[in-house]
Amino acid sequence: MMEMKLVKSILTKNPCYTAGKKITVKGLMLHSVGCPQPRASVFINNWNRADYDNACVHAFIDGNDGTVYQTLPWNHRGWHCASGKNGSGNNTHIGVEMCEPACIKYTGGSTFTCSDLATAKAVAKRTYEAAVELFAMLCKEYGLNPTSDGVIISHAEGHKRGIASNHGDPEHLWNQLGMGYTMDGFRKAVKAAMNETEDKNETTSDEPVKWYRVRKTWTDAKTQKGAYKILKNAKACADKNDGYSVFDWNGTKVYPAETKSEERASEEMTVSYRVHVGIKNLNIRKGPGTNYDKTGKYTGIGVFTIVAESDGEGASKWGKLKSGAGWISLDFTERI
Repeated sequence: MMEMKLVKSILTKNPCYTAGKKITVKGLMLHSVGCPQPRASVFINNWNRADYDNACVHAFIDGNDGTVYQTLPWNHRGWHCASGKNGSGNNTHIGVEMCEPACIKYTGGSTFTCSDLATAKAVAKRTYEAAVELFAMLCKEYGLNPTSDGVIISHAEGHKRGIASNHGDPEHLWNQLGMGYTMDGFRKAVKAAMNETEDKNETTSDEPVKWYRVRKTWTDAKTQKGAYKILKNAKACADKNDGYSVFDWNGTKVYPAETKSEERASEEMTVSYRVHVGIKNLNIRKGPGTNYDKTGKYTGIGVFTIVAESDGEGASKWGKLKSGAGWISLDFTERI
C-alpha cells in the first residue's frame, strides 16, 4: 500500500466553510463522486465559490495519483450526504469523496459502461488504498473504532440508516468493476492500518501512526502543505516551499536544522541588570563561550548593562551586553 499524501486545499469561499458551523465527529462517510472525473482539482476549483451552495465535503481523493486533498477543517459541518428519515449524517460524519475513472460512462442511475477496465481498476484501487490510510489517521485523531457500528459507513449505508440521500456509492463502482471490495472489508483494512508499525514490517503495534507535518510554524495549521509518515518525503516537500519546515508529531521542528544562532537564542534567558567590570582587558565574544570568536574589542573598566544570560564554555555564566557588542564572561564582573 502506497504512503498517503495529504495536502490542504481548504475551500475558503464555499458557504460550508464561511458558515463556520462545527460538528462533534462521531463517524466517517465514504463517497465516490458519481461522474467520470479522476482529477480532484476539477471539483476543488468548481466548488470553491461563494455561490456554490450545493455541497461541500471534507476531502477529495485524486484518482490519478491518490493524493488526498483536505477541503474543509475536519470538524466543520459539510454537506455531503443530504438527509434521510432519521436526520443527516452531515451533523455527525466527516465526508470523503473518491474520484472516479475517466474511462467509465454512466448510462442511467448508478449503472455505467467501461472502455478500459484495467485503467478503471487501477484508479479504484488507488483511491481505495488512500481512503484506508486517511480513515485510519482520522480514527486515531478522533478516537474512533473503525469496526464499531455506524462509525465508518458508505453513502449507500447512510441511506439505509436514514441519515443520507438515496445513493449507491461507492459500492456501485467497486461491484461493477469487479474489485471485490466491500465496506466490511474496508473497515477491517482501516483497523489493520491503524495497527501497522512505522517501518511497515507487518507487525502490529499499539503505537499511533506518527506524522511529519510541513508547515510555516507548528501553531499555524492553516499553512500545512502535507503530512507524511516518511521524513525524507516531508523534507522534500519543505525544500519545494520557501519558509516551510518539518515538524514531528510532538510539534518539534526537525527540518531544516536550526542555525547556531537560533539554538543559542532558544537557550538564552532574558534579564536586565548592571555589572561592574574591574579589569581593562575583558574580551567581548560573538557568542556565549570561549568556543565563539573574539570581536577584537574589550569592555574596559566600567559599568555595563546585561540583557541576557546563557551557559557556555570557559565560564560559569555569560552575559549579553545591551550595546549589542557581544558577550562577556560574568566571572570577571560584579553585579550592582
